[in-house]
Amino acid sequence: MAPPSQTLFQAIEEWIMQEPAVCAAVLFGSSARQGADIHRSDQWSDFDIHLVTSAPEKITQVDWNRLMPAHKYRLHDLRPATGGVHKLTVLFETGQIDLVIVPVTKLRLARIGFGLGLERINRQLKLALNEINTCIRDGYQIIKGGESWGKFYAKVATQMKGVRLSDREAVILANRSLVDLVWIRQKITRGELGAAQHLLHHSLAETNYRLLRELRLRRDQPLPSFGLGRHVERLLPPTELAWVRIDARCDPVELARAAEQSSDGMKSLMRLLVPNWTAPSLPGTNLSSLAGAE
Repeated sequence: MAPPSQTLFQAIEEWIMQEPAVCAAVLFGSSARQGADIHRSDQWSDFDIHLVTSAPEKITQVDWNRLMPAHKYRLHDLRPATGGVHKLTVLFETGQIDLVIVPVTKLRLARIGFGLGLERINRQLKLALNEINTCIRDGYQIIKGGESWGKFYAKVATQMKGVRLSDREAVILANRSLVDLVWIRQKITRGELGAAQHLLHHSLAETNYRLLRELRLRRDQPLPSFGLGRHVERLLPPTELAWVRIDARCDPVELARAAEQSSDGMKSLMRLLVPNWTAPSLPGTNLSSLAGAE
């Protein structure tokens, strides 16, 4: 008997092939790299699919419970995604699918622009193509629409560089992180620990993950299939893991220590990315003694 994840993929594939509103579908992420051996996915694996459609609103209104009753639909969520498209996540008892819903008219314009080389002068087009590259660069499978879209996806996968950071963008992120560090120090001093904890994860850790991703790209090192923090425990040596890892309960000493460690990690990353950048001295509360407390 086929595992639930395999039968879910088969049901998704059958729906894609039969749905006339789906012009093309491309599987990417870890499931795509597994090739035909889809059953190797574990119970938490999802299926990431770039879905090109002539009717986006129809896809967002699919009755999944009726369409795939054997897989016990639970809920779905639709949210904006980068590149001006939307991502639809559908949860079943047997697994999860993530559909990046792309209007076919938008992708046709991108294909025309790419063919004319307009990505060199049009920032929005360049970003959209790099977003696609980031998804498919490590492997993809065309489920539907290969004759119409196969050459386009192959060209994006091989000729675009993916989502990257310039030195200037890295400096902007680093400076913003330092501003937020001052804010975190102030919140800890005032006893507003929940606010400090939230910004520590939302800003400082997020910045370090983005800087680390750029550093690994510049070094031609492997990256997670998708998402900034996936598999870092396996990919990173202890020193680099310390740049992004946060171990802090809602406690002033632990938060102060984690904030300073994150800031030190950012500075280490910037020394490697932009050697001529120097961190300015910061005004306001200094928690270095608290951060070093036992």
